Amino acid sequence: MKKIELTGKKIISGYRDGQKFRPSAWSEMLSDMAAEYDELHHLIYADYLQPAYLEGYGHCVEVDFDAMRADRDYVYKQVIEFIVSNHLEVYTLDGERVYYEMEGTANAAA
Repeated sequence: MKKIELTGKKIISGYRDGQKFRPSAWSEMLSDMAAEYDELHHLIYADYLQPAYLEGYGHCVEVDFDAMRADRDYVYKQVIEFIVSNHLEVYTLDGERVYYEMEGTANAAA
């Protein structure tokens, strides 16, 4: 798989090419990769990888790529692979679409 780099705080949208991504529980499943259970056995999502439902993005994930990479690089790599393999849309917190390319071996996306 081609490598991409994503940094900073972003939103992984529940859409790809303008169509809803299914199943709708994908955001929770993706966020589970960095979640832990507390002493009462409640699932606690990591601050840097949280499922959400936001108008305009649908079921989505709020992610801080820098914090995730620093804490769990293997989760960062799995999230990137998930984004690329499913052609998911990624946005900045200001609503700008982040375009990532899958050509070459080390393309960067801001």
